[in-house]
Amino acid sequence: MVQKYKKITCVSLLILSSFSALAEDSTSLGLSLGSPAGANFVIKSDELDVPLQISGGYWGDKISGIEVGYNFYQNNDSFFHSAQIISGYSDIEKNKFKSDKWKYVGFSATLKKGGFFMEPGLTFGSGDYSSPQFTFQIGWLWGL
Repeated sequence: MVQKYKKITCVSLLILSSFSALAEDSTSLGLSLGSPAGANFVIKSDELDVPLQISGGYWGDKISGIEVGYNFYQNNDSFFHSAQIISGYSDIEKNKFKSDKWKYVGFSATLKKGGFFMEPGLTFGSGDYSSPQFTFQIGWLWGL
Protein backbone atom coordinates (compact mmCIF):
# COMPACT_ATOMS: atom_id res chain seq x y z
CA MET A 1 0.00 0.00 0.00
CA VAL A 2 2.81 2.44 0.88
CA GLN A 3 4.63 1.60 -2.38
CA LYS A 4 1.50 2.37 -4.39
CA TYR A 5 1.11 5.66 -2.51
CA LYS A 6 4.76 6.60 -3.25
CA LYS A 7 4.37 5.77 -6.94
CA ILE A 8 1.21 7.89 -7.27
CA THR A 9 2.94 10.81 -5.53
CA CYS A 10 6.07 10.59 -7.72
CA VAL A 11 4.14 10.30 -10.98
CA SER A 12 1.88 13.21 -9.98
CA LEU A 13 4.87 15.41 -9.18
CA LEU A 14 6.59 14.54 -12.47
CA ILE A 15 3.47 15.39 -14.46
CA LEU A 16 2.99 18.65 -12.58
CA SER A 17 6.64 19.63 -13.05
CA SER A 18 6.00 20.07 -16.77
CA PHE A 19 3.76 23.05 -15.89
CA SER A 20 6.50 24.86 -13.98
CA ALA A 21 6.94 28.27 -15.62
CA LEU A 22 6.73 30.63 -12.64
CA ALA A 23 9.60 29.26 -10.55
CA GLU A 24 12.71 31.23 -9.67
CA ASP A 25 15.94 29.54 -8.62
CA SER A 26 16.13 29.57 -4.82
CA THR A 27 16.45 27.30 -1.83
CA SER A 28 15.25 27.82 1.73
CA LEU A 29 15.74 25.67 4.82
CA GLY A 30 13.68 26.01 7.95
CA LEU A 31 11.82 24.68 10.95
CA SER A 32 8.09 24.56 11.55
CA LEU A 33 5.47 23.49 14.05
CA GLY A 34 2.34 21.67 12.88
CA SER A 35 1.53 19.07 10.26
CA PRO A 36 2.77 16.44 9.50
CA ALA A 37 5.04 15.58 12.48
CA GLY A 38 4.46 18.26 15.13
CA ALA A 39 7.97 19.70 14.73
CA ASN A 40 9.32 19.62 11.18
CA PHE A 41 12.41 20.28 9.16
CA VAL A 42 11.49 22.17 5.96
CA ILE A 43 13.23 22.58 2.61
CA LYS A 44 11.78 24.57 -0.28
CA SER A 45 13.72 24.60 -3.51
CA ASP A 46 13.38 25.07 -7.24
CA GLU A 47 17.05 24.56 -8.11
CA LEU A 48 16.23 21.89 -10.70
CA ASP A 49 13.47 24.03 -12.28
CA VAL A 50 10.94 21.96 -10.31
CA PRO A 51 9.50 23.98 -7.39
CA LEU A 52 9.25 21.38 -4.61
CA GLN A 53 8.98 21.50 -0.86
CA ILE A 54 9.50 18.78 1.70
CA SER A 55 8.70 18.95 5.39
CA GLY A 56 8.65 16.34 8.08
CA GLY A 57 10.25 14.78 11.06
CA TYR A 58 10.83 11.52 12.88
CA TRP A 59 10.62 11.69 16.65
CA GLY A 60 10.99 8.00 17.44
CA ASP A 61 8.01 5.70 17.15
CA LYS A 62 5.74 8.23 18.85
CA ILE A 63 5.43 10.90 16.13
CA SER A 64 6.56 10.88 12.51
CA GLY A 65 5.45 12.29 9.20
CA ILE A 66 6.51 13.62 5.85
CA GLU A 67 4.89 15.95 3.35
CA VAL A 68 5.91 16.70 -0.24
CA GLY A 69 4.51 19.62 -2.17
CA TYR A 70 4.65 20.99 -5.69
CA ASN A 71 4.35 24.80 -6.00
CA PHE A 72 2.10 25.56 -8.96
CA TYR A 73 1.98 29.30 -8.13
CA GLN A 74 4.79 31.41 -6.68
CA ASN A 75 5.16 35.16 -6.15
CA ASN A 76 8.23 36.13 -4.12
CA ASP A 77 7.10 39.79 -3.94
CA SER A 78 3.78 39.10 -2.20
CA PHE A 79 2.61 38.08 1.29
CA PHE A 80 0.67 35.33 -0.53
CA HIS A 81 3.94 33.63 -1.43
CA SER A 82 2.85 30.36 -3.04
CA ALA A 83 0.16 27.74 -3.54
CA GLN A 84 0.98 24.07 -3.74
CA ILE A 85 -0.42 20.59 -4.16
CA ILE A 86 0.68 18.42 -1.24
CA SER A 87 0.86 14.74 -0.41
CA GLY A 88 1.89 13.28 2.90
CA TYR A 89 1.75 10.81 5.73
CA SER A 90 1.43 11.36 9.48
CA ASP A 91 1.63 8.84 12.34
CA ILE A 92 0.96 9.97 15.91
CA GLU A 93 1.04 7.43 18.74
CA LYS A 94 -1.82 7.88 21.23
CA ASN A 95 -0.69 5.13 23.59
CA LYS A 96 1.38 1.98 23.54
CA PHE A 97 -1.26 0.07 21.57
CA LYS A 98 -2.86 2.70 19.32
CA SER A 99 -1.57 5.27 16.85
CA ASP A 100 -3.45 7.61 14.54
CA LYS A 101 -2.34 7.50 10.92
CA TRP A 102 -3.28 9.84 8.06
CA LYS A 103 -2.28 9.47 4.37
CA TYR A 104 -3.39 12.44 2.34
CA VAL A 105 -3.33 14.64 -0.73
CA GLY A 106 -4.56 18.21 -0.86
CA PHE A 107 -3.48 21.77 -1.30
CA SER A 108 -1.97 24.51 0.84
CA ALA A 109 -1.02 28.17 0.61
CA THR A 110 2.15 29.75 1.96
CA LEU A 111 1.81 33.16 3.57
CA LYS A 112 5.31 34.59 4.07
CA LYS A 113 6.83 37.81 5.44
CA GLY A 114 10.63 37.84 5.65
CA GLY A 115 11.58 34.42 6.98
CA PHE A 116 8.34 33.89 8.91
CA PHE A 117 5.72 31.72 7.20
CA MET A 118 2.31 30.17 7.81
CA GLU A 119 0.93 27.40 5.66
CA PRO A 120 -2.75 26.47 6.03
CA GLY A 121 -4.02 23.59 3.94
CA LEU A 122 -6.91 21.27 3.27
CA THR A 123 -6.29 17.56 2.74
CA PHE A 124 -8.28 14.53 1.70
CA GLY A 125 -7.18 11.03 2.54
CA SER A 126 -7.53 7.85 4.50
CA GLY A 127 -6.69 6.77 7.99
CA ASP A 128 -7.89 7.47 11.50
CA TYR A 129 -9.18 10.99 10.82
CA SER A 130 -12.25 12.12 8.93
CA SER A 131 -11.79 13.55 5.47
CA PRO A 132 -11.29 16.41 4.68
CA GLN A 133 -8.75 17.44 7.31
CA PHE A 134 -7.29 20.91 7.96
CA THR A 135 -3.46 21.09 8.12
CA PHE A 136 -1.27 23.93 9.33
CA GLN A 137 2.42 24.78 9.63
CA ILE A 138 4.01 27.86 11.16
CA GLY A 139 7.72 28.48 11.19
CA TRP A 140 10.82 30.21 9.90
CA LEU A 141 12.76 29.82 6.64
CA TRP A 142 16.35 30.82 5.99
CA GLY A 143 17.37 31.51 2.38
CA LEU A 144 20.56 29.91 1.10
